[in-house]
Parts: sequence; structure tokens; C-alpha cells
Amino acid sequence: MSGEEPVNKELSPHPFDLLLDIDKRAGSRVPPKVAEVARSAGMRGRLVFRLGVWNLMLAMQDMSEIIPVPRVTQVPGVKSWLMGIANLRGAVMSVVDLREFFDGKSTIPTPNSRLVVVRSGEWSYGLLVDEVIGMRYFGLEKKLPTLNAIDAKLHSYVTEAFESENQLWLALNVSGLLNAPEFLDAAN
Repeated sequence: MSGEEPVNKELSPHPFDLLLDIDKRAGSRVPPKVAEVARSAGMRGRLVFRLGVWNLMLAMQDMSEIIPVPRVTQVPGVKSWLMGIANLRGAVMSVVDLREFFDGKSTIPTPNSRLVVVRSGEWSYGLLVDEVIGMRYFGLEKKLPTLNAIDAKLHSYVTEAFESENQLWLALNVSGLLNAPEFLDAAN
């Protein structure tokens, strides 16, 4: 032996894991009084993304990662909103045009488009979105008392809504979406 230390060839961390780490470290640097006020005000950080004219958001625990749009292989005999399947590090993932699922209008992918990967049991779904905006925090004072202002196409899939910066921000119910009969019935 030459006495050299073995080289650690760990894979570099995934960008989503880096985001979680940054969020965790930033939270640990918040003075306790500020953190207590944020908790008591009901503030929760959420991933915000744009889908057509809608601003949607997900709780961090509802998703597993965000990836650029990969090559998608079409699957015959399925509804048009199920774009097909893609390879995600050796695992098959269904790719869904979320906007087309909601309102029948296809998303035209751009360089800003991303797949937000969500899981249901053993299945992974890549939800095509126009753009990931980033993290936003909404306190209870921004929460709308009812969901009456929500577009009827989304009403079944939204758990709560917030108004901030003169815009509506909608919390997507991922579990409700992935378990909805119309989502599970993708066959033509």
C-alpha cells in the first residue's frame, strides 16, 4: 500500500436535495423568535410553478424532484394528456401534460418547462409544467376563506388558495389528483 487515502467517489448531490439542504440550513439560521412567529402565522414554504394562467404550488413532501423534460416515448391507446413514458435513472415514469389534463389545452414545452416528479405508491409521474418559479411562503392572512374564486376545472384538485401580489396561488392536492378516477383512467 502506498499509504494514500482512498478516493471517495460519491455521486454529486441531486439539485433537489441541495434545495432541501439550503432550505433546512436557512431555517436553522432564522432567529428563534422569527421562526416562532412564522410558525404561529401558519407560514409554510411551497414549491410554486406556472401552468398556463395558473400559479400552482406543492408542499415539498408531495414531490420527489424537479427535472428538465426528458425524451418521452409515446404509448398507443392512451388519452392525449398522458404524453407517454420516460426513463428516470432506469425506472419507468409516466409523463403527464398537467395543463391538458385540467383544461384540454396542450402545453408546448419551452426551455423553462420542467417535470415535477411525484409518486403514488410504486409509481412515478412527471407532471409537465410551464415553469418552476421557486419557493414561496404564505401566511394564514393571505389564505382565501373559500375556494369560490377557483377555476371550475381545478376546483376538485385544489385544497386551499392564497392571494398575494394581486395573484391567486393555488395549493394542488397531489394525492387527490393521483387517485382521481379520471386520472387513473388514461386509456382511450
